[in-house]
Amino acid sequence: MLPPAADRPKLQATFAQLSAAVEDLLLGGLTTATDATKQTIHNALQEAARFRLLRFGGTMRTVVDDLARFAKHDPTLSRRRLTLFLNRAWLQSRGLAHALQVGDEALFDRLNWTPPARPVTAVEVVCLGVAKKVTASVVIFDFRLRAVAAAGPVAAGQRLSWSAVFPVKPGQDIPPEGFLHLPQKQKFALTALLERKSITVTSATVSGDDAEFARLSLTEASTVTLNKPFADWGRFLAWSPDGALARLEKHAAGPLDLETELQEEVVLRDYEIGAPASGDEPGQTAYPIIAGHLTLHAVVGAGVEGKALKKGLDDLRKLKKGRPPLFGLMHYERCRLVFQPLATFPASGPDYVTISKESVNKATLLKALNFN
Repeated sequence: MLPPAADRPKLQATFAQLSAAVEDLLLGGLTTATDATKQTIHNALQEAARFRLLRFGGTMRTVVDDLARFAKHDPTLSRRRLTLFLNRAWLQSRGLAHALQVGDEALFDRLNWTPPARPVTAVEVVCLGVAKKVTASVVIFDFRLRAVAAAGPVAAGQRLSWSAVFPVKPGQDIPPEGFLHLPQKQKFALTALLERKSITVTSATVSGDDAEFARLSLTEASTVTLNKPFADWGRFLAWSPDGALARLEKHAAGPLDLETELQEEVVLRDYEIGAPASGDEPGQTAYPIIAGHLTLHAVVGAGVEGKALKKGLDDLRKLKKGRPPLFGLMHYERCRLVFQPLATFPASGPDYVTISKESVNKATLLKALNFN
C-alpha cells in the first residue's frame, strides 16, 4: 500500500538522498564516508521503520551494522555482504522512489514485499525452533511455529513464524537471551514460547503468499496464553524433499532476491556431523552434515550469536548412535545446501539448541529495563 499522499514527497527525498549517498560510497570507497552520508543512511533506516517498509528496512539495518563494523575495524565484517546490501539499497531506493512518483501501488508492494494481512481471531501454536541473530545494534529472535488446529485462514499444521526485534543501545550489557525475559506489550515474556507447551494467540494477523507458510503478527489487542504441556511433537516432524523440489521448479529469480528468502524448514534423521571448519564469512564455523543423499553445510554464527549452537552441535557429534531428529532451516547458496540448525527432538520434546542454557543475571536485566 502506498503511503499517504502528504508523506510521499519526504519519502521520495529520503530515497533520492540515499541512492546518491550509496553512489558516493561505491565510487569513492568507504573511507570517504562523511558524517552527512552516515546520517542519510540512518535517516533511511528510521523512515523504513516509520512506514513499515520491511524489506527495505532489513536491507538498511544490515548496511548500518556493517558500516559500524567497518568503522570499528571489526574482524567479523563481511565485505561481500556489505557490497551486496549497498547495491540492494540503491536498487530498492530507486525502485520505490519511482513507484511513488508514478503512483504505482502494485510495484511499490512488490518491491517492498508486503502481502496482505488477514485477521485471526484465535490460533493455538507450538514452537519448533528459534533462529537468533545478534548484531551491534539489534537482537532478533525468529520463532518457528506450527498451528495445532485450523483457525480461520490458518490450516492445521501450517508453518508460521513470529519475530521479535530488540534494539541494542550503546553500553547495554545484557546477553541476547536476556531479552527473552523482558515483558512484551501483550504482557508476556518470550520465554513462554520455549516451555514446550501450546500457546493460544488472539486478535492477531497472518500474511504471506505461500499457502503452507505465513508470518504471524501481534496487535495491541493481542493476548498470548500458555496452555498445558504439548506431547504430540512427532506430527510435525515429517519431511521429504518433494515439496522443496516443487518450489524450486516454480521459482523465478529476481534482482532483489536473497538466498534465505527461498528457505525450507527441514527435519534430518539418521545424520552424521563432520568436523567443523572455518565458514565463508569472518568468525563463522561450518559443520558438514550428511543425511542420506543430502550433504548440508551447517553454519554457526560468529561470537555470542553462535556460542550455544556450536556447543549443541559439538554435543551431537559426541553421540555414537541415537541422535534425535534435527530441525532447522535450509536454503541454497553457492550451489550448496546451507543449513541452520534450530532444535533437536528427543523423546522429552524440543531442545532449542540456538538458545543458551546459562542463567541470566536478574540484576543485569533490571539495569537494562531501567536503561530503556
